Amino acid sequence: MKISPFQVIVLAIFALALVGGVIVLALTKSKTGSGSGVPVVIWGTMSSASFNASTADITQGNGGLKINYIEKRPENFDQDLLEALASGAGPDAILLPQDLIVRHRDKILPISYNQMSLPSFKSTFIQEGELFLDPNGILALPFSVDPLVMYWNRDLLSNAGLARVPQTWEEFIALSQKLTVKDKSGNILKSAVALGEFRNIANAKEIISTLLLQAGNGISDGLKSLLNPPTLATIGAINFYTDFANPVKPDYSWNRALPNSLNMFTAGDLAFYFGFAGEISKIRDKNPNLNFDVTFFPQPKGASVTTTFGKMQGLAVLKASRNSADAITAVLALTGVGPLGLLAKATGLPPVRRDMLSVDPSDPYQGIFNNSAIRARGWLDPNPLSSSAIFQDMIESVTGGEREAGNAIDVAGKNLTNLFR
Repeated sequence: MKISPFQVIVLAIFALALVGGVIVLALTKSKTGSGSGVPVVIWGTMSSASFNASTADITQGNGGLKINYIEKRPENFDQDLLEALASGAGPDAILLPQDLIVRHRDKILPISYNQMSLPSFKSTFIQEGELFLDPNGILALPFSVDPLVMYWNRDLLSNAGLARVPQTWEEFIALSQKLTVKDKSGNILKSAVALGEFRNIANAKEIISTLLLQAGNGISDGLKSLLNPPTLATIGAINFYTDFANPVKPDYSWNRALPNSLNMFTAGDLAFYFGFAGEISKIRDKNPNLNFDVTFFPQPKGASVTTTFGKMQGLAVLKASRNSADAITAVLALTGVGPLGLLAKATGLPPVRRDMLSVDPSDPYQGIFNNSAIRARGWLDPNPLSSSAIFQDMIESVTGGEREAGNAIDVAGKNLTNLFR
């Protein structure tokens, strides 16, 4: 049968389309297919040694999955990420801190609830991880958490004849008078606790955040501040905090002229220090002879829910990734029991999975850290640096006599809402 010129043209078009389809399919598979052989690039501020410990056996059973982690300095992370995304050379995924969720939400490719259901997420990870949940999917899978705990000087308490560590905030008022030592001029030589000020108190923003969370205020809903109008509970929390810097109050134990609270604790001149679990090595290194112990962050008397603050990081896949299928596979694999167990051993931090926290560790400190991880909470921060300045102004306007606590909270809430806009 003779083929007409028209049929030849049609057959040629079909042949070209078929070849083009095969090429596109091959390219797509090489860029986004699971186990494509293209490394999944992940950026974060966690040390390379700690992160890479979690990936020791990650490639086994994942179709040749490869992960390339790049450590970034915290102060450069935002700018480096924005510049890389603008040039089309960004990573496939990032370690996303809970205080940068709002800032980077528009860059994230949510993991579908078909890939991990909402009930499965909630039953797998600690409650603070729910900050990563979004109506469109899961913004990040929890990877690490560093909860706020209380370190205490055993020698100072023994010398004061105190056999019991305080568990509630109310106990600190009496303890402050017993443990704070002043000279004849009223200068503080040894302090019971570093509360009341901001600029020379390590983790001041997180301590204040915890007090507000314990008072039942979520601080923000991810769109606006929840601080205003101020409630009696939040006013009480801020007044309690700032009273420790008021010389006329019986619990006066801190002022702006004192050294940084971490330095004062490691020097043996501060009885109680509120720091993160991850700071224990730093404390030991600064003073190997310091006789200290660790316990839970204090709670309000009669609190029905125990709460502390947690610095959390989650693994988030970026919309700009050219390897998104492998990136999602990597994120899911890295948050399994094996990798998170290796991460916990490398960092000393508690795991973020509930099934791993239910196992009693042999190290007594680790037991405190694990239980604190279950209690950990956080809030959706529009801009960590700017909100820190707002918190500082809120506290110092009260200690400086410029505002009453209620007015200071109201101003802080309005300024925080403006950051979301």
